[in-house]
Amino acid sequence: MIARPPATAPRPYQFPYFERRGLENGLTVWLIPLHDRDLVSVHLLTDAGAAAEEESQAGIASLSAQLLVTGTERLDAADFAEATERLGIDVSSESSWDSARAGFVALGEHLEAGLGLLAEMVLHPRFDEREFDRLKAERLNDILQSRADPGRLADESFLRELFADGVPYRRLSAGIPESVEALTVDGVRGFHATRYAPNVAHLIVAGSFDEAQTMAAIERQLGSWSGEGPGHREIQPRERGGRRVVLVDRPGSVQSELRVGHLGIDRHDPRYFPAMVMAALLGGVFSSRLNLRLREELGYTYGARCSFDPRRAPGPFAATAAVQTEVTADAVRELLGQLERIRNEEPAEKELAEVRDFLIGVFPLRFETTAGIAGAIEPLAVYGLSDDYWQTYRAQIEAVVVADVQAAARDLVRPDDALILLTGDASLVRGELENAGFGPLEVISAP
Repeated sequence: MIARPPATAPRPYQFPYFERRGLENGLTVWLIPLHDRDLVSVHLLTDAGAAAEEESQAGIASLSAQLLVTGTERLDAADFAEATERLGIDVSSESSWDSARAGFVALGEHLEAGLGLLAEMVLHPRFDEREFDRLKAERLNDILQSRADPGRLADESFLRELFADGVPYRRLSAGIPESVEALTVDGVRGFHATRYAPNVAHLIVAGSFDEAQTMAAIERQLGSWSGEGPGHREIQPRERGGRRVVLVDRPGSVQSELRVGHLGIDRHDPRYFPAMVMAALLGGVFSSRLNLRLREELGYTYGARCSFDPRRAPGPFAATAAVQTEVTADAVRELLGQLERIRNEEPAEKELAEVRDFLIGVFPLRFETTAGIAGAIEPLAVYGLSDDYWQTYRAQIEAVVVADVQAAARDLVRPDDALILLTGDASLVRGELENAGFGPLEVISAP
């Protein structure tokens, strides 16, 4: 047998040069010149994510963002689509918890034309009532379809059971049926009028362009944008706490979906890099402990993972797997055992080195396209990370040692307080879960 060749040192990589400028109206502009590229990617971010909406309007940020690509005051949906096709521009818009984004990818020669369409989208959206009704119906249908999918149902149920009443993170950022059903197109217009403003916005341009000409074009297209957005609300997550076992009954399920976790960290936590390396070692790469144990050694699942979801406020930490029904309790036991092990047993230096090398090795791949590079600026803009964040990223990963991983695990992994949520057939798994001694079992019906 031929031995696997040893890994070599990662090739040097330097994140592209960028600079930050500002318009008089408060818009922050990030320019990343990449003169060897044909395409230009432009991302316009504003503080109009789900964290900016009232809970009575949960989902309005998502619908508002989606509607931006359905026309402008000047162009209806068909005319807008024709304009983008004529220029060969790929336009998109979406939202997350912490921001909303509209953007496009185009050949450099169409940059200003694309900026003009982007400005129309954001400053003068059409918000057509028929398009609103269509997207609203699609969103409601998507929620129903997601609840028919055991994995997506488990994700939604995990959040609802993890966070305390009144915490926005209890639900998905796109809303719940009751709140989405109550949304109106006038509500969308009001949300847009108060939340889309230059003082809480960032424009990112990555690709081949002339900086002076591009700044002049940005000034022409977006310099007249006015208004002042209030920004996001401060979310203070609270978990329900204590070891709980919740089984969401899905009669006839042939698998059980597992979600085990608790409150995690925010994006500014000083333990961020040790936490990311620890999570990768535990369940973030193919050779991770969870995957090796539950998939490779026991054959319980096609894959097991874990991750943190850091936001402006602490998001969830969760370990996940879909397992055969007959091994449900055993899989939970094994998963909990790996959470205990990462807390109590230092990883071997070789094991840690392989994970670090993987994270460092794949690091440049995310920046192969102009869209990837523009996307890399987003956390700097949204979370105020330092301008040298990507230049020092590899060094931060390399600096994580065995003691850092175990310290992060002891601080941030709490199996004794974890929520254990499952979706599956209660008639088949309830008895073994009750007998397993994981904690008090609550069986609930799927929504």
